[in-house]
Amino acid sequence: RTLYKLEKTFSDVASPKQMAQKTKRKVEDFKEHLPLVAALCNPGLRDRHWDQLSAEVGFPLKPDDETTLSKYLEMSLEPYLEKFEQISEAASKEYSLEKAMQKMVSEWDEVEFSIIPYRDSGTTILTSIDDIQNCLDDHIVKTQTMRGSPFIRPFEEEIKTWEAKLLLL
Repeated sequence: RTLYKLEKTFSDVASPKQMAQKTKRKVEDFKEHLPLVAALCNPGLRDRHWDQLSAEVGFPLKPDDETTLSKYLEMSLEPYLEKFEQISEAASKEYSLEKAMQKMVSEWDEVEFSIIPYRDSGTTILTSIDDIQNCLDDHIVKTQTMRGSPFIRPFEEEIKTWEAKLLLL
């Protein structure tokens, strides 16, 4: 949109108008690569996903310190785009489950159990457990829902262990 406005602004001045048109063409040409860029620049992609992507094309794709977007674009990977998008979408779903689990774990890092003496019995009891119980119930439901997801496979053991811990509370 901005380039279109620039092109109109410079319609009477040849050199800036040509620069604006050239830049607009380059942007338009790059737009066709955006689906591939989105698939390959997904923050949820892990080594297992890069292995799947590499298996699709028949050569290593995992990025390293020397990898640039230009190198990927030069590889002409567009024929593999549909499969890349499927792998990337699965990676996104796995990533969101992973983040949700990490968030639950971190919420428990801040929980403090308060105890008080129970009468003159020499025993102590928990107090103010309503918020803790609500959090526990919520996390048990979330964990069981996550376990039902087909995208939990990479974290299945972790989520089972986490659920067992929650059920012990």
